[in-house]
Amino acid sequence: MKFMFPQTIIPAAALAGLVCLAPLGQEAFGIDRSAAKKTADSLEQAMAAGPEAVPTFDSTTTLDDYLVVAMKRNPALRAAYDRWVADLKKSDYAGSLPDPMFSYGYFVEHVETRVGPQEQRFGLHQAFPWFGTLGAKSDMAFAGSQASYQKFEAARLQLFFQVKAAYYDYYYLGQDLQITHANFDLLKFWESVAESKYKVGLRSHPDVIKAQVELGKLDDHLHTLQEQLIPAAASLRALLNVADTVQLPVPSTIVVTEAPLMEDSVLNVIIQNNPNLQALQHVITREEAGERLAGKQSLPNFSVGVDYIQTGPAINPDLPESGKDPWMISASVSLPIWFGKNKARRDEARARRRAAEYNLQDSENQLTAMARKVLFEYADALRKTRLYRDGLVPKAQQSLNATYSAYEAGESDFLNVLDAQRQLLDFELTVAREKAQLATMRAQLEMLSGKELDAYITQ
Repeated sequence: MKFMFPQTIIPAAALAGLVCLAPLGQEAFGIDRSAAKKTADSLEQAMAAGPEAVPTFDSTTTLDDYLVVAMKRNPALRAAYDRWVADLKKSDYAGSLPDPMFSYGYFVEHVETRVGPQEQRFGLHQAFPWFGTLGAKSDMAFAGSQASYQKFEAARLQLFFQVKAAYYDYYYLGQDLQITHANFDLLKFWESVAESKYKVGLRSHPDVIKAQVELGKLDDHLHTLQEQLIPAAASLRALLNVADTVQLPVPSTIVVTEAPLMEDSVLNVIIQNNPNLQALQHVITREEAGERLAGKQSLPNFSVGVDYIQTGPAINPDLPESGKDPWMISASVSLPIWFGKNKARRDEARARRRAAEYNLQDSENQLTAMARKVLFEYADALRKTRLYRDGLVPKAQQSLNATYSAYEAGESDFLNVLDAQRQLLDFELTVAREKAQLATMRAQLEMLSGKELDAYITQ
């Protein structure tokens, strides 16, 4: 199954961002606000376009198809996107002047003047913060929106990893079920052989009992695996936001590059590109702007206005300028004389900025340790996959064939056959498990780095 999106609906970069790990719009986002808005529009199209009906899945459905569905339907990702859009919209007005103030006054008792009684008064006033205050507010809001974008990007990468991990776990359960079932059928054959030998007196009855015991254990494992498929599929459906009635076929194969990675290069990419770290860097930028704003708030604000007073006719209508309406221009300035409050505001902003810097440093240390651990697990899974698939499984197969031939010739005990088969089963399951683990660790590294790692494979 493939989902087709016309290029007239979704730009090529946006479509690529649905299934690729390169952060969509990340480079352009740091340039200016218009680039950020274009990124938001592009993402909106990418997340909204496509089939509205719940998709169907079959044996041709690929992992990329699952990622597209998750991108479009997962509510947690949509929430992260809308939080970014909200913060981006906030940056549009954060640096604006405060609303002008219109005032009206009615003289209950008219004030009699030479030219007539004053009846009502109209005023319009506009406040102006100190120079640079609005710019600091705007910078704070925009840096906050940049941090929100990186959090959205982290949520997207986290969702993709969760889908991949659930997909690979689903695959492994299917492989476990398939391999165990094949061993169950083989053991059924051996049970019939042991029973035949027992009937003709070539073997004792315990051989049949041993085979039946092993069959019972495998049968129990098969039932457990069948039951495990239900929650595994449910986990995947939850990430895709589809109903429990939607059937998800068990993947028969997965694509994973079996090659070692340049660990130091991958670690550097993770530190440079990780969206959570970049979000914290933008938080520092926001707090630096907040520190500037705290300094500006210790300075006066200005206000200018104009007032119009409506005046009635004078008692003597022949008086020059009778009923003339006066205009008044006014100006005011605030007096930030509460120095303790102003100092506390600056100290607060400084402490917030330092906390953000320490938080970034701690997060980088934690991320480095996590990345080292995942790189080890990736290398370990790669080593075990090659060792068991290319070395131990063929040898275990040879051992089983030799042991069974010896048993047929009456030169070996049936328990040795069961041990050899049990070892082969364990090795075959290890290959499937380590292959799924290898793919999962690769997906986790790509989540941490925010990009695909094909360029960092050693030959």
